[in-house]
Amino acid sequence: MLTEFLRKNILLSDSQGIDHTLVVCLFALTAIGFIMITSATLDHAYQTRGNSFYFIIKHSIYLIMGITLSFTISRIKLSFYNDYSKIFLLLSLIISVIIFIPGLGKEVNGARRWLDLGFMTVQVSEVSRLFIMFWVCSFISRSDVNKVFNKCLFMIIILSMIVLLQKDFGSTVLLVSTFFSLMLISGLDLKKLLSYFVLVLVAAVPLILYQPYRLRRVLSFFNPWDDPSGSGYQLIASLLAFGKGGIFGLGLGSSVQKLNYLPESYNDFIFALIAEELGLIFSLIIILLFVIIFFRIIRLAIISSKNNLKFASYLSYTIGFFITFQALIHILVNIGLAPTKGMGLPFISYGGTNLLIMFIFFGLLIRIQIENRQKISQAVLREY
Repeated sequence: MLTEFLRKNILLSDSQGIDHTLVVCLFALTAIGFIMITSATLDHAYQTRGNSFYFIIKHSIYLIMGITLSFTISRIKLSFYNDYSKIFLLLSLIISVIIFIPGLGKEVNGARRWLDLGFMTVQVSEVSRLFIMFWVCSFISRSDVNKVFNKCLFMIIILSMIVLLQKDFGSTVLLVSTFFSLMLISGLDLKKLLSYFVLVLVAAVPLILYQPYRLRRVLSFFNPWDDPSGSGYQLIASLLAFGKGGIFGLGLGSSVQKLNYLPESYNDFIFALIAEELGLIFSLIIILLFVIIFFRIIRLAIISSKNNLKFASYLSYTIGFFITFQALIHILVNIGLAPTKGMGLPFISYGGTNLLIMFIFFGLLIRIQIENRQKISQAVLREY
């Protein structure tokens, strides 16, 4: 039985048809991330851990795990996620709730978002939002999106409410934004889309007002100097990093803000660190890489649709939206155009669950490219 399961869902295939531009861009971001994390953490790690290479070693372990995951995921047929999408939906809800069980969930700074596995902690919202989107992509690929939208929205709301209980507003925003973007692409009636989207925006207002720390972040976004040593501190430190960097930067390793002035300079504010050390021009190169990645993924989604691989197409769109929206939120927060929110820069910020999820995305994209190549090859063979 196990042999049959592996034969059905695992396919050892060639790598023809791989989008090398996409691969190069993703690995460029990963390499830049490794260099910048090294720059950001050497002094901090020595002061806090007594070992200058503490964070670099941990990040390297996550990178190795991520590359291994990418390779493994790229060998699994997409039909596996499609056929077992209901199981993934159930898992997304279970793992989101399980962290509230004493002894399993780990609380940090008043937020219970992490599942403690002993050897590592997993931020469950990162995993659950991917799992539920497997189900959404599968569901709409087999049905009329206008008929099943309400069911999809209901499940997204359920998961969002659970994630909000974890005090993870950013993940909720990312999930909902990706979901509505996918609905727009899949052909949902525009009036229905806009009406529900407005309702979601209205519902977000009391969620912000309900939590005082969220309200403080919004207020400090409009004027961080009202509380420069409190809620406005991170934004001010980030803006100072951009100001010091100028066009060409202070030079790699020369950041002043990373010396206990800019919190989370290797994670939530790594784009500000890049701007300070490498300048405006290099920062624009980072943005250009994300733009290229977005359009290459959208191109892959369009090709999948033309090859009648609907699930692959919707999954490509989903991955493209997840990566792009997260990068956009991170950059906007760093430059002061969005309220402060802890969200890493994809493939660049310090490792953890998000980095592993990004490499899972990479593996899925490779798998989608392979199956498109197989589809084209089969079509050509049928012509002879």
